[in-house]
Formats: sequence, C-alpha cells, structure tokens
Amino acid sequence: MRGVPAPGESSHVFRATVLGDGSPGPIEERLGRKLLRVVDPSSAEGQRLLRSGSVEILGPGGENFGRIRMQEAWRQLIRRLEERLESCDLQGEELVREGLKRLRSRAARDKRRPARPVPDPSR
Repeated sequence: MRGVPAPGESSHVFRATVLGDGSPGPIEERLGRKLLRVVDPSSAEGQRLLRSGSVEILGPGGENFGRIRMQEAWRQLIRRLEERLESCDLQGEELVREGLKRLRSRAARDKRRPARPVPDPSR
C-alpha cells in the first residue's frame, strides 16, 4: 500500500524536489502521506540531511531518484540532458542547453565548497 513503510524501513520519509537550477527544494518530512514539517535545504539540518543520503530526491519532472546525494542527482540529470541533445528529434534545444548550463554551474559551485564533517549523532 502506498504511503506505508516496508517492514524494517523507517516510517519517517524525507523528500525534496530538484528545482530547474539544480538546487534542492524544501525538504518535506512525512509519516506516510502526512506532512510533518518542512526543512529548509540551506539550513544546517537540511544540509546534513542532503549530505547523508537520507533524502528521497525527485527530479524536476517528478521522477524518483531514490535516496541519493544531490551530486549524484545532478550527474543523472546532466547525463539525461546530454542524451537529449544527441537525439535527432530534439525540440527546444536552447532550453536543454540552458538547463545543462545551470546544472553544471550548480555542480561546480558545490565542488568548490569545502566539505563540512557530518556530526556524530551518538555524541
């Protein structure tokens, strides 16, 4: 049944959608279908959740990437756009190129930012 966690799976789900510029949208914490709260992705908690890989990432078109880090989501989106550019029946080539430019820029900014260690929750 949709919205019910599998046995052994945490009942709390964190979910965020990648926006058109590659930035993560608000992180929703849900219990089944019930929205418990929204976490700002730029907050310390939001950054920790995104780095931990515990956030279910949704693409701009609603496709579910699963619980992956943002860097992997960017790689997958970039790869998809590159494949679309190679398509012989491509429409909206300029929009695809603009999307690639934004995603690559976002990914490059993230690589330049020094990694902060994730605090150990047991301390």
